[in-house]
Amino acid sequence: MSFSGSLKVVRRALESLSRLSLDAVLDPFGGAIPLSPERVATPKFLTSLLRDHAVDPTLRGLQVEHASLLDIKSISSNCNNSVLSIEGHGVDAVSVSTSLFMKQPAPELLTRAFCNMIRIWELECRFYRRVAPQLPIRTPKAWAVAHRGTRFVMLLENLHADPEVQLFTNPDMLKGPSIPQVKRCLATLAKLHASFAGQTAAQREELLPRVLHPYLSPDMREISKAIAAVSIDPCQKKAPHVLTAEYVTLLKRVMARWDVLLDCWYQEPLTLVHGDSHLGNFFVSGDDMGMLDWQAVQWGKGIRDVQYLLIDSLPAEILAAHEEGLVLYYLSELAEQGVSLPFDEAWEQYRAYSFQTFITIVVSLGSGSMLGMDEVMIEILARCIAAMERLDFSGWADANLG
Repeated sequence: MSFSGSLKVVRRALESLSRLSLDAVLDPFGGAIPLSPERVATPKFLTSLLRDHAVDPTLRGLQVEHASLLDIKSISSNCNNSVLSIEGHGVDAVSVSTSLFMKQPAPELLTRAFCNMIRIWELECRFYRRVAPQLPIRTPKAWAVAHRGTRFVMLLENLHADPEVQLFTNPDMLKGPSIPQVKRCLATLAKLHASFAGQTAAQREELLPRVLHPYLSPDMREISKAIAAVSIDPCQKKAPHVLTAEYVTLLKRVMARWDVLLDCWYQEPLTLVHGDSHLGNFFVSGDDMGMLDWQAVQWGKGIRDVQYLLIDSLPAEILAAHEEGLVLYYLSELAEQGVSLPFDEAWEQYRAYSFQTFITIVVSLGSGSMLGMDEVMIEILARCIAAMERLDFSGWADANLG
């Protein structure tokens, strides 16, 4: 890790901890968003939340008369998720009775410090306020989104209440989707990517500013490298039979050319990418697919979502048999949306981004940020390494990184 990178990590960590402390001090006086679901799930708080932070203006006049938390658990690696039932009256005395999915910061202090340091909650809040209403694909409807300091609360559509929705689980990830399901996911990605293709830098900045980019923001360019570097050894200790010395050497060799690698990944033209497009963040919505969990949304190459979906979600032997055909299918769907991308160019991007998928799982496994998911992550790590071998990423790095 470079000295400047270390300094930035330390500075951001201290800033995050100081903001967490300030929110803890302000909390008893009403100066911070509550951390506990019980304090949010009251008619008074929810009515004020909708009045001040409703994404849809028509919901700002909703008077919540009854609210209760439901005994429905929703596992998350870094959020405190709950489901609540509300009843009330909107404009013109229209009766409202529904259930909502509520996201708040995780209760664990270290998780909150880490997530605030890399600003993923702030990024997702910005996405639901500014970008989600423009999506051509379904994502949970945002009722209200509030973010202040290190805390946030999001009230979202409860997808479990829709009989046409099917969500995916960890066992689904391990087994892998069927090829027809993968194609439905790829068609969804093509719609998403095509709808934001051609945006100018100014338009992109207005929607999702560079300061929130997971890799390109002024601080995260070095912090992302530093976090990856310190994750390598603990990741290898958890999966020494998968992350062998050969791949540790490759990791460190490529990380030494980090700035060149970022320049390769983020050459223009760019579009909106989900950033965490594994199977678990898709859901079946009738005849279509939707997407959820937008904590890694960013401006990048559409192929980045494609290879992340395929490499993370399909067992290595199945992907090896279908890989080129699936990339071609995505390109044909992209062309249907009016965006042309030659296969040779797409394939080189696919090879390049295989390392981003790899380093993402190394950080997730090595940092311990996804509690209770080591079995799934070790399998994904093995899939990533198999993909880099199959795609000769080392050869790509030699040719493009110097």
